[in-house]
Amino acid sequence: MILFFKFLFWFSLAAVIYSYFIYPLFLFIFARLFGRPTNTGTGDYLPQIGVLVPAYNEEKVIQRKIENILSMDYPAGKLSVWVGSDCSDDKTDEIVRGINNPRVHFWRSPKRGGKTGIVNGLVPQIQSEIILLTDANTMHHKDCLKEMVKHFIDPTVGGVAGHIEHKTSEANENAETVYRSFESRQKVLEGKLHSTISAFGGSYAIRKSLFQPIPKNAYSNDDVLIPMSIIRQGYRIIYEMEAVSEEDITEKVKSEFDRRVRIGAGNFQAFFWLFNFFNPMWGWPSFCYISHKVTRWFSPFFILFCLISSIFVVALGGGQIYKFLLSCGIIFSLSGLLYHQIPLRINRHIFYFFAMNLALLFGAVRFSSGIKSAVWKRTER
Repeated sequence: MILFFKFLFWFSLAAVIYSYFIYPLFLFIFARLFGRPTNTGTGDYLPQIGVLVPAYNEEKVIQRKIENILSMDYPAGKLSVWVGSDCSDDKTDEIVRGINNPRVHFWRSPKRGGKTGIVNGLVPQIQSEIILLTDANTMHHKDCLKEMVKHFIDPTVGGVAGHIEHKTSEANENAETVYRSFESRQKVLEGKLHSTISAFGGSYAIRKSLFQPIPKNAYSNDDVLIPMSIIRQGYRIIYEMEAVSEEDITEKVKSEFDRRVRIGAGNFQAFFWLFNFFNPMWGWPSFCYISHKVTRWFSPFFILFCLISSIFVVALGGGQIYKFLLSCGIIFSLSGLLYHQIPLRINRHIFYFFAMNLALLFGAVRFSSGIKSAVWKRTER
């Protein structure tokens, strides 16, 4: 029995360390040894772009969002805006309909279907070679589109993920910004190997010809399912750090936690739909998917297994090293739990690490209870 718990402890600890430390190191090495750049041409390639904006009760930001898109540095005759309302019951529809611009198109879904319903319903209507999928609260820098489309001159590229920066007050700096930076660096390296296996949902572009409708109950995971669908078709997904957009984020802990639970539920849903990527014949995408996503999604279980198995090993007299490691784990956990009492920067990040994994765990519970609809309650920002 003690051998089983020792094995469980070391396997779980190794999985967490691999996900957050060893894989990023491997990625850095492999990208330098085997990375291949895309052909970005001379910057003269400017295809037709349709910007798709799903919206549900976005009256506070939708006008600014449309103005932001139309003000980007891109030929006016090659840029159009397509707003899909998910049965909004505020002034969102009225605001969009009131914009007198032939480049702005509006479609109201016949019933609520979440972002998934809007994307599946509106993409076929957009007559553009490239489609940028974005959120209503995401504001793009002027050169964002040009930085994205330069990669599409390469016929092997099927999608380009943009870089998103979070805006928040200095006093309430959110550790999400640090995590996003960590994620972004990995996505860049994955794109050099072959493909980043997910995008940030607020800003990513795809070839319309490669779009395949996602399941109707796809829950907060279009930014994984759509890129992976394109990879399945033999194309690459590139992450472009210079295609910058900005998002406001909530500074309410509960709202941010609820958002993470929703994302977590979508992650576990995607896990079962993407099971064929466990086949090593997919090459680098398989390696990156398992190493980056799967180990990260299951890290809360590995952390729990570490705790439970170390307690059993210590109780069964397994040795001083396990007492030491268990003590270190308890101190590490307490430093995060006591962040508000001891507001050190390191404690803030430990707190975020545990909150993120707890939200993933709750997301697994939500997924196991069944996801029948893609609809969710929007996060107040």
